[in-house]
Order: sequence, then structure tokens, then C-alpha cells
Amino acid sequence: MPLNEILVPHRSRNAFTGKVVRGCVLPMKKKAWAAKFKKYVILAGVNEPKKSCHGVRKARAEVAAYADCTESQMMAMFGWTDPKMPAHYIAQANREKLGVSGMEKIIAFDQSQSFDDFLWAPKANNVRTPHGNGVVTFPGNTRKKA
Repeated sequence: MPLNEILVPHRSRNAFTGKVVRGCVLPMKKKAWAAKFKKYVILAGVNEPKKSCHGVRKARAEVAAYADCTESQMMAMFGWTDPKMPAHYIAQANREKLGVSGMEKIIAFDQSQSFDDFLWAPKANNVRTPHGNGVVTFPGNTRKKA
């Protein structure tokens, strides 16, 4: 059963925000929110012990960081008062983005190189035997020595 069909009868002003008292929505305490989340998780058919609202919150924080949200935006979205948490997620996303862009540069560089550049071996490698001395020399090392 799709999650949308499960939640339709439960959609109301206080589904995940809090309890309505005298027309005002009071915020839920952490444990009450976790219990309500667990109830909806079970209704959705995902009854695994390691599934928690913390995991959902963390996943959304990662998505926000990958979507280039600022620290201030993330602090407002997740209710953080200290910029350390959004900085952590933003740094993690930036590190992965930098890694991907770095690998793209390496791939572009490799594709721009001729295959013959990688097969060049120094003549000094052929001294001891007719087949060479068995030393493996990488092009990066030989160019520095030459």
C-alpha cells in the first residue's frame, strides 16, 4: 500500500507538528514526535528496528547540503541554533563534490594524452638482461629523473 494512501485519513493540521490545544498547535516533545513517527513507519510497512526519525532528519540534512543550502537556511529548516551541524553536512557535501570534480579533471587529462606517452620506457631499463632488469618504471618517475 503506498504511503500516500496510508497518510490520507491522518492528514490534519497536527499530523506531525503537535497537539491542538484551544485552537493553538503546541509543539511536540522529542520522544512524542519519535513515537508518532514510529507509528507512521509501522503503518507504512517499514517496521525495522534501525529506522528512526533521526535517520530521516540526517538524510534530509544531507540533501539540503547537496542542494547548496546555506548554513542559515539549514539552521532554520532543522531548528539548529549552532552552525556546527550545518557546517558538518555542507563540508561533507563539498568534499564529495570536490572529489567528483577532481576525478572529472583526471579523466579529461587522461583522455587528452596519447597512449604512446604512457608506453615510453627509459633505455637504462634494458641493461642487465636482454629482456630488461624487471624494474617497473612509471612514466611520472622517469620524466623527473631524465
